[in-house]
Amino acid sequence: MADADLVILTHQRQGLDPGYSLAAMADYCWRPAGLKVLVHQGTATAPPARAGILHVDLTVVPAAYLDLGQRYPRTLNGRVADISKRRVADGLLRPGDGYDGPVVVKTDRNHGGKAERALRRAERGRLWRVLAAAAERLPGRWTGGLPGGNYQVFRHARAVPRWVWHQPGLVVQRLYEERREGLFALNQWYFLGTAEVVSTMLAPVPFVNMASVTRRIPLHGEVPDELRERRRALGFDYGKFDYVVEGGRAWLLDANRTPHLAGDPPTSERMMAVHNRLSQGLEAFLSD
Repeated sequence: MADADLVILTHQRQGLDPGYSLAAMADYCWRPAGLKVLVHQGTATAPPARAGILHVDLTVVPAAYLDLGQRYPRTLNGRVADISKRRVADGLLRPGDGYDGPVVVKTDRNHGGKAERALRRAERGRLWRVLAAAAERLPGRWTGGLPGGNYQVFRHARAVPRWVWHQPGLVVQRLYEERREGLFALNQWYFLGTAEVVSTMLAPVPFVNMASVTRRIPLHGEVPDELRERRRALGFDYGKFDYVVEGGRAWLLDANRTPHLAGDPPTSERMMAVHNRLSQGLEAFLSD
């Protein structure tokens, strides 16, 4: 007999920080409803459960964790090994593509590669951490990174420094623009199984992120068909897709299988509405 309803499989050095959406669902939705949810760190033998969910916050999941997920009758996101921009994102450019509109330079790794840097700091000694901190202050052309790890916007593709195009850790993406209510929009589609919700943020500038957002529209369920097809193709059971709608179609900017709370407290009215809705999607996986 299974010891738990759900086991959350995490990296040995990560665990499940309260800042993850999955932690909020476990604490405020599933456990209060009587489900037994366990968190397992590392690749050692995990406890039996009716289902598992792979929650390794790295761009590429190490093979040992993918193998661990195969031990369960059903493991959510068990097939989502790689979420690099080159793997998931639309609108990536190459030199000579002929496009000279606005672009944004991003890291190929998810979330600016912050999880990978944190893991390296934890695994290596103090001297390496000192040298790495010093390297982050060096020009990007020397390190292959972005200043402060922040994405950079250029009005024209021709303005992107030549060295950027040849850095394997960076990508250049078209800056798509969606307009709503006189502002620029970014849509975030959260999903777990058949449960889903879209949070749309608005900003006065084309590059919409948490720093530029001025307001949000009410949660809704308008999900373009292109996004549903991409989700099926990428094998996602749970996660968040960032996208915009331009020219009559949706463009996927980023795909994340370990979404965070996006700067909101886990018990905020908006995030609780998101998690209450998503948490209902687990039932079908447990019944299987």
